[in-house]
Amino acid sequence: MEYFIWPFVIMTLPLPWLVRRWIPAARVRTPSKERDALRIPFWNRLVAPKEINAVMGNKGVGFWLTLAWISLVIAAMRPVWYEHRIPLPQEARNIMLALDFSGSMARKDFVVGGVAHSRTDVVKQVVRDFISCRQGDRLGLVVFGDAAYTLSPLSRDHRTLDALFADMGPDITRLIGNKTAIGDALTLGVQNVANLPAGQKSVILLSDGANNAGRVPVWEAVRLAQRQQVPVYTIGITTAQKEKSTLISQMILTELTDWNEQTLMTIAEKTGGKYFRASDTRDLVQIYREIDRLETAQTNALFLRPRRELFYIPLLIGLLCWAWAEKRRRQA
Repeated sequence: MEYFIWPFVIMTLPLPWLVRRWIPAARVRTPSKERDALRIPFWNRLVAPKEINAVMGNKGVGFWLTLAWISLVIAAMRPVWYEHRIPLPQEARNIMLALDFSGSMARKDFVVGGVAHSRTDVVKQVVRDFISCRQGDRLGLVVFGDAAYTLSPLSRDHRTLDALFADMGPDITRLIGNKTAIGDALTLGVQNVANLPAGQKSVILLSDGANNAGRVPVWEAVRLAQRQQVPVYTIGITTAQKEKSTLISQMILTELTDWNEQTLMTIAEKTGGKYFRASDTRDLVQIYREIDRLETAQTNALFLRPRRELFYIPLLIGLLCWAWAEKRRRQA
């Protein structure tokens, strides 16, 4: 959309005509006669009626000078072009996702559309949907197994984060190990948001096992989160349904024997977060929706409208018209 920043400048458009019409030339008195204040050697030639008619009429100098003046006035009005509005987040949330990718997450006990999927695949899809809903927020990713690793620091580049999730395959379990270092993962997640203002940061920790690896005890990680005022939302992945093993002909429980729900509950309680338990895909989707509601980011109330200055276009036209008029006058 086009606007003029200084539209009042258009009031100067009739200024040359007003000056010529209402302000008379200055006169000075000499002993011999009264003369104009400013003497120009070629004045008689310039004001001769025939010359004026030739220059202003036949050559069209008057038209080009008028067009030059109009163009300069338009340039002085500062025409600009405004682009579409871009929303600016006033206050974005900073959320670190700490996700368990240990060997137990490869168990295929989540059923989607009648087809069994691994816990890792279901978590990946649900988290990707969660990321797409956090427009304007900064998100980061920590993955853990035998140890914890920062796969992505805090960033608003959700497209790259989504691509990281999409590229994750079964090989990641072999890289990070089969055990579960919850203490290391929580510590690393808190450290990524430690220097940010309180109330604008949180950690979402998802796991399906007990803390059986790593260097940092869970209680130390909890104390660090408390000192840094980082609420931790914990999600426990477990199932109680039965499945038939392809290797042995017996019914086994898919719920792991080392599952420790109390650890995740304590982490959430001590840090001011909330604990959730997911036993199927529907639970997991509802949990991330609930966290999305609890960690609501402030709505975009400010907008940026990029502006392009266009004054140079009429300015260039005006100068070209003036130069053409001068050339016509000299040829007269």
